Amino acid sequence: MDKKKTTVNIRYIFNFCNDIEEIREFYSDLVGLEEVSFKDDDEWGWVVYQSEGFQFMWFRSDEELPVIDGWANQPGYEGGEYALISWSIEVPKADFEAIVERLKASGAKLLSMEPEWRQDSYWGFTVMDPMGNTVEIFYEDDEDNNTKEK
Repeated sequence: MDKKKTTVNIRYIFNFCNDIEEIREFYSDLVGLEEVSFKDDDEWGWVVYQSEGFQFMWFRSDEELPVIDGWANQPGYEGGEYALISWSIEVPKADFEAIVERLKASGAKLLSMEPEWRQDSYWGFTVMDPMGNTVEIFYEDDEDNNTKEK
């Protein structure tokens, strides 16, 4: 009898925040991640996002957490100050410009006012989420690899 071998995967990342509504607005409304669960009452606050079998989870902290005040180093751009965790979120090319415009209009802290061609392979736009985490929004498109035009 063959036993099915378990594949090793990261399934969940747990993050904590000061304001679950702000996190929800950023990741659901501005960025467009797929929200699978949300709760915000006196006892609990959470929002969960699904991404290809992976869940990115946010929980409201019971105590005030410090908000990061500097950009994390990332290989895709120059200028990060700190060796901190950060992440990149891939979006469809068709949605990229609208997401960038929503982020600009939101008042979020931006690394630059315009998307950048990065590592000769993709368009990226870096922003801070409400907890000060560095978040890169990007898309890759083979057609763009030779033109450097969005």
